[in-house]
Amino acid sequence: MATPRSAGIAKILRSRWTFLGLQILDLLTTLAAFHAGALEVNPLVAQLTLSFGRFHGVLISKLIAVAIAMGVRRLVWVINIFYTGVVCWNIIVIVLLVLKLK
Repeated sequence: MATPRSAGIAKILRSRWTFLGLQILDLLTTLAAFHAGALEVNPLVAQLTLSFGRFHGVLISKLIAVAIAMGVRRLVWVINIFYTGVVCWNIIVIVLLVLKLK
């Protein structure tokens, strides 16, 4: 039986607002990682950044992700878990690069 806490977490994970928030966090942490010296490892995003610049390339990739995710309501929770991992990874990369610079 679901507890109120687990039901609340499930509701957050299924939320499109959570997805949009994670896209913003991914954009910001990716740009911060670039500033710290990181390179883009996603081939699609890397090509977009080469073609349109770092900010616009990442922004275009976020708009594509939003467009795709809006059509997959049932799987939004999976996408949210994935992007939570991406944002956490970006933060780890930023911390490691900043510590390396000191």
